[in-house]
Amino acid sequence: MAAFTSIRTALFGGEVPLLAPDLPTLLGVPVARTAADLKGADVAIIGIPHGASASPGRLASEWSDYGKAIDQMRLQSLRYGGFLPDYEIDVFEHLKVVDWGNVAVPKDDPNRAIEDVVGRVAEALEAGCRVIAVGGCVPLANYAVAKGAARATKGKLGTISLDAHGDCLDRLSAAVPRDVPGAGTWQRRLWEHCQNVDPAMHVEIGMRGPRNVREMVETYRRNGGRLVPAASVKRWGMANVIAEAFPQAFAGAARTWFSLCMDVLDIGAVPDWGDEPLGLSAFEVTEAVHEAGKRGVDVMAMHFVPPDSPAGQRLACYMLVHLMAGWVMHDRARAGKRA
Repeated sequence: MAAFTSIRTALFGGEVPLLAPDLPTLLGVPVARTAADLKGADVAIIGIPHGASASPGRLASEWSDYGKAIDQMRLQSLRYGGFLPDYEIDVFEHLKVVDWGNVAVPKDDPNRAIEDVVGRVAEALEAGCRVIAVGGCVPLANYAVAKGAARATKGKLGTISLDAHGDCLDRLSAAVPRDVPGAGTWQRRLWEHCQNVDPAMHVEIGMRGPRNVREMVETYRRNGGRLVPAASVKRWGMANVIAEAFPQAFAGAARTWFSLCMDVLDIGAVPDWGDEPLGLSAFEVTEAVHEAGKRGVDVMAMHFVPPDSPAGQRLACYMLVHLMAGWVMHDRARAGKRA
């Protein structure tokens, strides 16, 4: 059994909790082995170790290893604690966070895999937790997470999506049955399969480049969603985009979820990885994540986390701690209003 040291155990003592003999928890938080262990927790972390098949212009080998990123990220995360000098907040002084391990992903039964993620996310929300899901690729790390949030939510589910590409096409390939959620289509399938996911409460930020097509832009606008391309973020500033666009995903929503595809980052934002040029900076994306937390977002689905990229995985850890700091600030504001 491997012995791990984190920044927190080095400073304050104790042991790093393990999900497996050679696998620590994300950020060294306590383990949740079963749903019963979620009792009293504020945040449940769920790993989705799922790669993806080929898509137009991309070989299967480009995506197949993405499922291993979550466990690599757990190892990288031990260098971090929960304190942010930016806000003078230690998130672990305010939030009980648990790592509920990875969802099993049967390779020969994609429908069961989707349902396993849906059930895990719904169960965590019904236990009173906020959810952080880290993966992985479509459809498990985004569509299935949102479907789980929709199942656990009686009212409307609002959406904030940061992505280089608009995944709202009706069809991407004639070889894939229309009803199957996949690359380029999973948002459209989500709107069709979950009646409480309202496309008019959808905010799409960061689209850019010639891998997109006109149908995507027209679909968001026709449905009443809010589209802010990457170039508009650069012109207006992320703070102004947040103030103007985020309310559309929260107003009238019983819950709101955040879909963060790491390809929204500029190709130069992560030294050892990159997908598309002319994207958002690490600061801009982290700002959006933090502000979503401050507004009370309920579910974070972080997907397309790069494998074999220490820099990309460390940035993902930064984003999650900033998200949780936002949650702490949100909870403080709510407590102040009640007082």
